[in-house]
Amino acid sequence: MIKKIVLLFLLPIFVYAINEADVDKGQTYYKFILYEKLNISGEEFTKLYTQKQWRELFSNNSKKFKEKFSNNRQMKEFMKTAKFEEIVPYLKAFTIYYAKDSNVVAQCEE
Repeated sequence: MIKKIVLLFLLPIFVYAINEADVDKGQTYYKFILYEKLNISGEEFTKLYTQKQWRELFSNNSKKFKEKFSNNRQMKEFMKTAKFEEIVPYLKAFTIYYAKDSNVVAQCEE
């Protein structure tokens, strides 16, 4: 019984920690991969849209995201790679966490 109670108290902490890791990874991927292609700071990038809009952009295999950012040649080429597909979940977590309607301020060092 005590184990179950302890688990109930610790579970939210683990879920939060996992999400934070995804956000941090997304921020790192943006800083070292996407920044050089888009040439806008991570804070400016995440503040382009609300959380709901970011979710829509990343839905359906990031179809709308790819359409929105395909006008940049470097970005268009990168979005065709397997590396892009690998980092999408982290970018999604990063953009939603720091979105325009979020109360969190990004701490990007660029």
